[in-house]
Amino acid sequence: MKVNSYDKIEYDVTRIDTFSRNFSMDRNGTILIEKNIQDTLFNMSFYGQSSSVPTKYLYDNGRQYEISIEDNVYETKKGSYGFLGSPGGQLVSRVFFGLDSVYKSANLTETKNKFILEFSYVNDTLLNIENIKKTLEIDKQTLLPIEMIMTSNKLGNKRTEYYKFKNIKFNNDVSNSIDNYKNKLHKLELIVKEEPVRNTQIGKTFQDLKLNEIIGNVQININNKFPALISFWETWCSPCIRSLTKLDSLQNKYSNSLNVIGITTENKEEVVKLLQKKKIKYLNLKASESLLNRFEINSFPTYFLLNENGEIIEEYTQISEIIDEDINFILRK
Repeated sequence: MKVNSYDKIEYDVTRIDTFSRNFSMDRNGTILIEKNIQDTLFNMSFYGQSSSVPTKYLYDNGRQYEISIEDNVYETKKGSYGFLGSPGGQLVSRVFFGLDSVYKSANLTETKNKFILEFSYVNDTLLNIENIKKTLEIDKQTLLPIEMIMTSNKLGNKRTEYYKFKNIKFNNDVSNSIDNYKNKLHKLELIVKEEPVRNTQIGKTFQDLKLNEIIGNVQININNKFPALISFWETWCSPCIRSLTKLDSLQNKYSNSLNVIGITTENKEEVVKLLQKKKIKYLNLKASESLLNRFEINSFPTYFLLNENGEIIEEYTQISEIIDEDINFILRK
């Protein structure tokens, strides 16, 4: 009920993400959120400034703005969900939109000044995220969040996501607005950048390429594997993980006439854990960044369909029935 009364929220925040191998990311900044149920992407507009980068981030009505503090210029792009992954967007917290309603269990305790909510969630079997828990501390007097900690394990590696909120203002106490920030753009120079066009790889070949197996560590001469469907993927890529079982099904379907081959640059131990957990049988190989550069792989997943000579005849950015149809076509030729 409290957060439903907010239309506008401004706060200072510290976010710390801790990963395995003693690696962490610390960010501090300021966020302004204006709720907007008409926005189909985020249900809000927001302004974010992280102290770690000389850039401000503004999102409003399907448009994202990146503002350079040092150069007094800005860029504008059509909004995408990935904008929440920007240094400014990473400081936006959904806790200001309400408590979780879907969870495995929830427990409420209290101290003299705080409510402490502890949630646990079902495992994400698709992305292999386990032991997902969240602890939220709420000030008893204001019913505003103080801290939030999210923990989980993925393939044996623990991740912690920590937020600390300060100087929270809402509604009439907020002097800034998204419109004010947008009006300030008129004093800056708009930089128009052409979107880079990726050169097609159709016609290139995979000849004379030798890579080690992920499981087994045997060197594979890819010349002996044509025709083939090549999948460039990484373990942090959700669409890549979703496609693993589909690719395995394709390998089973065409086991006598085509090879499905996964290629990744990721840590071998993590890849092996994932493949074994998913019971993936098709061939996966370890590559270097130089191979990604050779075929201009700058997004994941990327798929190449190769003919019997190792020539790329089709390329794709997502798994679909079209790949199955194209495989059928080249095998009938």
